[in-house]
Amino acid sequence: MATDTYIEDFEAKSTDFLQWLRQQPGTTISPKIQIADLREKHAGRGVVAVEDIEEDEELFSIAHSDVLTVQNSGLHNVKPAMLEHLDAWNSLVLVMIYEDGLETKSRWWPYLNILPRHFDTLIYWSPEELAELQGSAVVDKIGKKDADMSFKKSLLPAVTQDPQLFGRHAQAFAGSDAENALLGLAHRMATVIMAYGFDLESGSTSSSEYGEDDGADGSSQNAYELNKGMVPLADLFNADGDLNNAHLLQQENSMTMIALKDIRKGEQIFNDFGQLPRSDLLRRYGYVTDNYKKWDVVEVDIEDVVQAAGEFNKLSEKRKEDRLELAADWDVLQDGYDLTRPMQGMPFEFDRALVLTITALLSEDEDFKEALEDPPGRPPSHLRMPLALVLRKIISSRQSAYKTTIAEDAALLEDATVQGRRRMAIEVRLGEKEILALASDEIEKRIVKYQSANGEEQDVSQFKRRRF
Repeated sequence: MATDTYIEDFEAKSTDFLQWLRQQPGTTISPKIQIADLREKHAGRGVVAVEDIEEDEELFSIAHSDVLTVQNSGLHNVKPAMLEHLDAWNSLVLVMIYEDGLETKSRWWPYLNILPRHFDTLIYWSPEELAELQGSAVVDKIGKKDADMSFKKSLLPAVTQDPQLFGRHAQAFAGSDAENALLGLAHRMATVIMAYGFDLESGSTSSSEYGEDDGADGSSQNAYELNKGMVPLADLFNADGDLNNAHLLQQENSMTMIALKDIRKGEQIFNDFGQLPRSDLLRRYGYVTDNYKKWDVVEVDIEDVVQAAGEFNKLSEKRKEDRLELAADWDVLQDGYDLTRPMQGMPFEFDRALVLTITALLSEDEDFKEALEDPPGRPPSHLRMPLALVLRKIISSRQSAYKTTIAEDAALLEDATVQGRRRMAIEVRLGEKEILALASDEIEKRIVKYQSANGEEQDVSQFKRRRF
């Protein structure tokens, strides 16, 4: 590594970046904003107001030509054939590896030089660290194995066939350990793109709003159909679900950040990631904050729903498939369903799609025929108790997936020595368990209500003796 090309000082890197960005034609940066060192707040770089800013005021504008995209890259000019068969995700990863390899010869080097190189996103966690998230569905969404396969299939042939193109990485790509060298760089660039990249619509002539990209999805979409890009300066704005006061717009010739409300001098300026649960915040960005707690979810897989319903309605494979098709006709069949935290002061509510999917699975043959013609707005009254028992089974099954209790997690968070990745994992899993506890309380209330209405005690065993 040519360390002499690095500017090691934090402030110097920021100054060098701003100087470079201001020199780009078409770039304007408001004198009312400034890059700030927020490391003491565990926020890295951020952007603050140095003067009062009014609502709708422009904070900066950057020409499309200065956004780091596949089309704007040096690799696109030097070897476009290397990119044309790659999907949008892999092509931008390769472009960033190329530009990073050029170091100071890359027009984007002052920008690349301020991007992070160390991450707490889940793809970098050890198996022991990930074990702290046992029970959370987020572990199954990391996708490291699939990403490795994609990088090896799509990018390894490119970098090993033409290693000299990649500057300081050329020696590694020409060596016997080229695969590991590529995977290390590809994961770093992919993590940066997932955390800081934006989806950009090419050919758009009208102003529109865009949010951050969600990462590799394994699609075969060509890079020229959908731009994924890195917008210098935009990614230095930290995010906050409650304090969001700025937003990035794609306009005809530029990317422009505007103030969403009045911002006072000294206040930090925040973009927003959207309504993400803390599990996804950790997966994509490598941190958690209580400000996103209200969007926590517990995910329930459709297979878990079918299994739980099957304990009450012993269906043949054909009848089960018919009822799943019925749920699809009702437009409620999904791969999974979310149990969500209710807004403060509001009762817990179950997802209508989940309730109606279970209703379809529990329906008797007579109900099934009627439902084909008239989808229910709510479950029939005679299915409400078995429906409640299925939901109880689903909740209990999800609760049993976690290896600790709510009380144990709360006690761990009281321990000041529990920090870093372990603490973030505990906060995520505790939030999910709190949702399950609320769901459990709600379903027990309903079961008591249905029992009282029927004037008798009913339990799971009674419903196993019937076919619904």
